[in-house]
Amino acid sequence: MPAENASLVVFCPSGQKGTDCDAAFLANLEKTIAEMVPFSAEGLPTSWSVKIPLEEPNKPNLVNFEHIQASRAGLRRSGHSPGASFENLSITTAGLETANYLRTRARQLNLTDFEVGDESPAGPEGLLTLSQMSTLAEGRLSQVAAQAPGLLLLNSVRPHPFLGIAAATFNLGCGLFDRETKLKLHRHLKPKVDTPLCAGCGSCLAACIFDAISIQGGRATIDHKLCVGCGECLTACHLSGITPDDKTAVAQFQKQLAELAWAAASQSQASQYGGFLYVNFLTRPPKRVSGALSLSKLKPAPKGALISTDPVALDQATIDLLVDDAVHGLRQWSGSVHEPGILMERCQELGLGQCVYTLQVRH
Repeated sequence: MPAENASLVVFCPSGQKGTDCDAAFLANLEKTIAEMVPFSAEGLPTSWSVKIPLEEPNKPNLVNFEHIQASRAGLRRSGHSPGASFENLSITTAGLETANYLRTRARQLNLTDFEVGDESPAGPEGLLTLSQMSTLAEGRLSQVAAQAPGLLLLNSVRPHPFLGIAAATFNLGCGLFDRETKLKLHRHLKPKVDTPLCAGCGSCLAACIFDAISIQGGRATIDHKLCVGCGECLTACHLSGITPDDKTAVAQFQKQLAELAWAAASQSQASQYGGFLYVNFLTRPPKRVSGALSLSKLKPAPKGALISTDPVALDQATIDLLVDDAVHGLRQWSGSVHEPGILMERCQELGLGQCVYTLQVRH
């Protein structure tokens, strides 16, 4: 792979026989973040807020307290000052759309410096203008994301129904924004039920927190007036019997996500002062996938963290590590028929990053 014009991605593997929090891995994570975190244009240290992922209720947090503390220690080691750890309101799963739940979840992780990013609306600095090719005219960052001089994004790599994988670019283009922007991003993703494939088992009913699904005549029915397009029902269906109603909606979603990611990376305060650093954590393979594809022929996914200042290169390297032996590519890992090709292509067109990278493995 050519080194010219290539983005650097560093992979710090954790002990395969130990836990994701073995001392050697955490020390390597701290050291690598300290080496890779950017400085301001003036070469001065600044304050960096840390975006963390909080998982849905009753599930263990894949990015845990030790990961967060080692990452913050890396900022201090570089001379920067770690600011608040924060998470923003979500649309996807019960609990995550309330500020009280996020604070409770943060306390469970022993995070004393935690803030809900969009509990209060952001000021004018949070309103970002998108390109003329975008179907949205603007997007609004959460208050903490809008005011941060530097942003460290910690990402728990997981399957996504409309991308195949949710990692750095998804967190940049969706996770940093307020709930209203997230809802606008997803509003065209209306699912439909393929009646012959529906067994009426109720798995999708249990997954939907918006009461948009009901079982009528032994088959699932979706009320699009209540549906927000989160995609949870797609992954819950064991027969792959739920798909987007509009065949162009997923492509539109991926392009729009790229536009939002580009706006965050080019117009935010962090882009003007400190910058961005991204960490993708590979903690464990997904427990369940939908459809006919399975993980049975995949070797165990590597564990550890990939780190880069380029979110596109970082996600490409993550995908390559996860599915290097998969006959069916990313969909064999995620269980989704959708892959992030349109997202990655549009990100490169916008100058957000590139899929060409050099990979360093540090043990």
